[in-house]
Amino acid sequence: MCGSRSGCGCGVEPDVLAGVEEREAWFREGLQKINDKYGIFSEIRGKGLLLGAALNEEWQGRARDVLVAAGQQGLMVLVAGANVVRFTPSLVITKQEVEQGLAKLDKAISTLVAA
Repeated sequence: MCGSRSGCGCGVEPDVLAGVEEREAWFREGLQKINDKYGIFSEIRGKGLLLGAALNEEWQGRARDVLVAAGQQGLMVLVAGANVVRFTPSLVITKQEVEQGLAKLDKAISTLVAA
């Protein structure tokens, strides 16, 4: 038995889960817009708010470059191997926070493309 619902991970509030699909749509739409602009992703995959953007052939091996550039913009992303940039935001992230994060990602990728 755990001490609290949140502590044991067995009780995520239903309203939080209901919002995950909406938040996933915000992320996917924003990532697709970035990809339409720069064409660096071959696929955006995942479920809920555990998403990954696989880098296309031209960008293979450069996930860490994206991670570093994003960090320089104040955005934390993860990598899943050399070819996938992973996003794992809070389940209760706001639309404004999603937009701010995507704007930072856009700027980071813009910097990489220009280099």
